[in-house]
Amino acid sequence: MLSSEKIMQNLEFVNISNDEFTIFEWKPPRSYKSFVLDMNILKQNPSSDIFFHLHKGNMKIAYIRMENLIYSAGSNTEIQFQLLEALIEEVIKKFNERYDVKSYLSFGKFSSNMFDSFKPFVENIIINFKSLNLVKQINVPCMVCDKILPLLIKRSSIENAESHPVPIVYSHSGHAILCFIDRNFDVRGVELVNITG
Repeated sequence: MLSSEKIMQNLEFVNISNDEFTIFEWKPPRSYKSFVLDMNILKQNPSSDIFFHLHKGNMKIAYIRMENLIYSAGSNTEIQFQLLEALIEEVIKKFNERYDVKSYLSFGKFSSNMFDSFKPFVENIIINFKSLNLVKQINVPCMVCDKILPLLIKRSSIENAESHPVPIVYSHSGHAILCFIDRNFDVRGVELVNITG
């Protein structure tokens, strides 16, 4: 289910932007797609420090605004949002370890080419994603599908939670279930939930 090859095959982009322009973008080799319009949509959301999800046709985008930067990742629909969030968290960590972003941004205008050297770091995260142990796959029963489904849980969601069990909504096949996950990543209950939006 979870492999570096699967992530690489299904990932469309990793992007770091501020409200004015893109600072860094990674795309798979030989990808000529542009995500400028998608980035403009993400920039309209002023909320910080919380992950948001966007369904756009046959693509999923997860993003978070932290201080003055928007970190995002997009994939086709084969990848679960929790995996995209875990990928973004690792990108944020590595990007901020490598660059003093606040100093760069304080200069105002600068060439985004200076961050091109970060591309191998993103590829390294993707290649070693499974061994980084950022997500855990658990199996949850769905009473609508009458199946056991693989659910990817971002480890930080459980390990950094203020209380347990942690409620996780799994939306799939036109319906959603609410899964309660304890600190040992065991399923403590599953309920069918109504969806609106």
